Amino acid sequence: MRQKKTLMILILVFAGLLALYAGITFYQKNQSARKISSGQLTVKNMKAITSISYNNGQDLSFVKKDGTWYYEKDSAYPLEQSYLNTMASQFQKITAVRRLKNGDSLKDYGLEKPAYTIKVKDKEGTKTTYYIGNASGDNYYLTLDDKSEIYTVSADLLSNLSYSLKDMMKTDTFPSLSSGNLKKVVITGSGKKKTYTSKSKTDMDNIAGGLGVFTFGDCQNYSVKDKELSKYGLDSKSRISVDITYKDTDSKKTKNLTLYIGSKDKDKENYYVQLKGSKMVYLSDADVVKNILEP
Repeated sequence: MRQKKTLMILILVFAGLLALYAGITFYQKNQSARKISSGQLTVKNMKAITSISYNNGQDLSFVKKDGTWYYEKDSAYPLEQSYLNTMASQFQKITAVRRLKNGDSLKDYGLEKPAYTIKVKDKEGTKTTYYIGNASGDNYYLTLDDKSEIYTVSADLLSNLSYSLKDMMKTDTFPSLSSGNLKKVVITGSGKKKTYTSKSKTDMDNIAGGLGVFTFGDCQNYSVKDKELSKYGLDSKSRISVDITYKDTDSKKTKNLTLYIGSKDKDKENYYVQLKGSKMVYLSDADVVKNILEP
């Protein structure tokens, strides 16, 4: 009889432990679900964004036409599309970390005079204005349109807003060159022509000393007109042409490009340079350019 009682007690204790475990598991799942739900609280869900404007120290406004983003004040400005594509995706659908209930005044959250005011429009013509205020830990306060609701949102939403227009410029790229992948270089200008080929290792090593470290500096004109080329010494009569044949390190294919070298800037520390086929004029370090012209 005593053994039966002991067994019954053990069964009841075991059942109680099972119930307790089930209760704890349910609570944890419920709390987890609440956290996920609160992290996915939708503030706004728009169609594809077609215009974005804001001020981050300068007024910036962009429009999307035929799948391409343009700077509204100058459609010729070369924009790196990834900045605007990311921004449009972020503001198309905004999810909040939480929504404030019975909050204080807008001033208390930096929303009376917000750090950012972002105006967007989607392809259906729906317009929305977002206001971003003070930081709240790893998040920021946000409200929109009539400012009737206040939310906290991830700081990721601000990731692209701090970039200047210059930061978002899409510039030309210059390939990685060395004596190992250079095949031929022809320099023409001032009535002279000099050819370097891979048949001479010394020639290639010398010319690679300049071309291997060449980079584009600050852009001086992103949409140069033919009539403007002469002030940079880049008109056809004045410029020096550097025709380069090389083996691309990624595709392993033989490629060609032409670099134009113009006059020095007023400080004599840089040369004006341009890639053939590009509308962009850059500065490049005078010592590096000299090593190309006089290897």
